[in-house]
Amino acid sequence: MNYQAVVKKHLQAIQQKDLASYSVTLSKNADVSVVMPNGHFVEGYQKVINFHKDWFQDPDWTFQYTLVKEEVFSDMGYSVVKVKYEDLDQNGEPYNKEYYLTLVFRKLYDSWYLVHDQNTFMN
Repeated sequence: MNYQAVVKKHLQAIQQKDLASYSVTLSKNADVSVVMPNGHFVEGYQKVINFHKDWFQDPDWTFQYTLVKEEVFSDMGYSVVKVKYEDLDQNGEPYNKEYYLTLVFRKLYDSWYLVHDQNTFMN
């Protein structure tokens, strides 16, 4: 799969809350990491999978995205995505957030794998 196809598969897996499809886009090396908008740092394949497993089980949220910027090199690439996230708070009240999602993929063994995911809320 080329870079753009892997990024699309990754983002669609998030939208569809499809853990199996999401997991095959991640680097299985310990170097995969996610930084949440609140600064929480998750590192390692299994920890990233566990976080997403819990999140994907929540039926209330939706995730829409627009590609903002993309750079692809011979063995590394990144995509900056603008995300509109809608969810329900603890009282069942709807809320939404917009944030930038930066995804860094590395080419390993002729395929692309996520190595870093950075989430930053917009003001």
